[in-house]
Amino acid sequence: MPVIDLVALARTWHGHVGVLAAIALLHPAITLRPASARGAAGGSGAAVGARLRAGTRWSVALATALVTLTTFAGWWLYPGYRATEKPRLLQEAFPVALLFETKEHLAFYALVLAWAGCALVFGPAGAASRRIARLCFGASAGLVIVVGVLGTVVGSADLG
Repeated sequence: MPVIDLVALARTWHGHVGVLAAIALLHPAITLRPASARGAAGGSGAAVGARLRAGTRWSVALATALVTLTTFAGWWLYPGYRATEKPRLLQEAFPVALLFETKEHLAFYALVLAWAGCALVFGPAGAASRRIARLCFGASAGLVIVVGVLGTVVGSADLG
């Protein structure tokens, strides 16, 4: 009977949920556009002083939760990486080690931007705060995509 490697499972889960987080973070960046930018088609109700629709509020909360869960999974995996993989990467593939460290820092910035956007959405309503929240979610999504690309490059490094 095959044995399941829980660390490998967690790494895979971390990557897959990261992709979902990137997609989820794009949703608030799109739905927080002002009503004038959407035309008469409707949208989130993000006009000045308008209350956000429940779907937009859920989208903000779930996107923030996904990026948070992904980050926590990375933090859970990091001590094992630091003990076993990092020394090997530093000796055998220094540029790959730098890519990994860059990935970790960008992931933290993505988390901070998502939480900033969430705080702005659920804080006092206003056109300026929603515009900044939209930028936060868009930037967070972009960073998560870069993190995913870097993670794929690091994960595919052949260390023989």
